[in-house]
Amino acid sequence: MPDRSGEIGCIIMASGLSERYGKNKLLEKLDGREIILLTADSLTAAGLSPLAVTRSRDVMALMTREGIACVLHSGSRKSDTIHTGLENLEASPAGYLFMPGDQPLVQPASLRKMKEQFLSCPGRAVRLGFGQTAGSPVLFPACCREKLMAYTGDRGGIAVLQAERIPCDTVQAEYAWELWDADTPEDMEKIRMVRKELQGGK
Repeated sequence: MPDRSGEIGCIIMASGLSERYGKNKLLEKLDGREIILLTADSLTAAGLSPLAVTRSRDVMALMTREGIACVLHSGSRKSDTIHTGLENLEASPAGYLFMPGDQPLVQPASLRKMKEQFLSCPGRAVRLGFGQTAGSPVLFPACCREKLMAYTGDRGGIAVLQAERIPCDTVQAEYAWELWDADTPEDMEKIRMVRKELQGGK
């Protein structure tokens, strides 16, 4: 049997309705590539194999074309997305990373730091943060699977982290904007400006 002790199950949370954005923000493009694909690119570059969980057939079709694992479901709560992701991971990993699909600026180096921190102390959760702010993604130890499966709310894994008082470390991102997500068109424009600066103003 292969040694899976260092593997991390990676779930892209892609089931939101983008109500504040006005249309499916995950399919908005930056530099010709959809937001959710940029997020998946960072995960892949960090050595993770993402599984996207979505209610959108368009997102499902996009991920399938790109060769990225994706599961379509119909549940309306964030907990439904969590349950679907956990149920569809192929292996029994050491931990579970939950990544918002609309966080395209997170850097692979930060994701690698999260994984390294977790593997150094695999009984504790890990969050990405900047300064005094702790955000997403969040990496849960495998022992939290039952707690995550029992959760039925709409706040996501953060609610489980807080309610269960799970020990958690925060890994510092190099840049504050790595934690930004695209809830509104204004958020997207800020993300677009950072991407432009990273590419030398092109």
